[in-house]
Amino acid sequence: MADRVVKVLTPSDTYDLLSLDELKVAMEIPSTDNSQDELLSQYITRYSDVIATTCNRVFAYEEVAEIWRCTNVDYTNGMKRLFVTHYPIDPAATMTLESPSGSVLDPSTYAVEEKSGKIELLQTWAEPITVTYSGGYDLPEEAPPALKQAAELMIREGQALAQRMLNSGVRSISHRESRVQFFDPLTLLTKTQGFGFATTAANALLMHYVRFEV
Repeated sequence: MADRVVKVLTPSDTYDLLSLDELKVAMEIPSTDNSQDELLSQYITRYSDVIATTCNRVFAYEEVAEIWRCTNVDYTNGMKRLFVTHYPIDPAATMTLESPSGSVLDPSTYAVEEKSGKIELLQTWAEPITVTYSGGYDLPEEAPPALKQAAELMIREGQALAQRMLNSGVRSISHRESRVQFFDPLTLLTKTQGFGFATTAANALLMHYVRFEV
């Protein structure tokens, strides 16, 4: 495993995977109804962090400097490969690779795969190598639809669980001739789709975005 130090030079303003308006549309809440905005915003931030933690990566667009030591070697073709933490890499932003002496590597000596964040060193260089680049998604607008869907699924199930805990142990209230029966949203989910269905579906989407340590 490579030894790497990550320094965020320009942090993102937000790490939310979807906007409040997007969530309200998905949950069929009128845009004029602001009664739950604060709670929904908290859900977005929390579950966006859950997804980032699950996938072991930062999705937000940031400028980053990564210092690499003990880089992996593919002995089949003799190439060293670096897999940066923030991707896709922005091809329009300035990217530099520097040697320990501070000299900038010629771009012809390495190849970049923007989508996966992979950099192949075509020549042997002394370590450590400092990679300065910008990568990730401009959130929440550029978040992939699959990540937005995963966040929506988790928020729906989390909200249903919170409501169930709030009404835990209370199924109905009676007063004289009147009776109020409480609806348990998770009961319906369990009968129609199985408990934890939303989280399971979300995890199936997230598996394609997990970053593995190399």
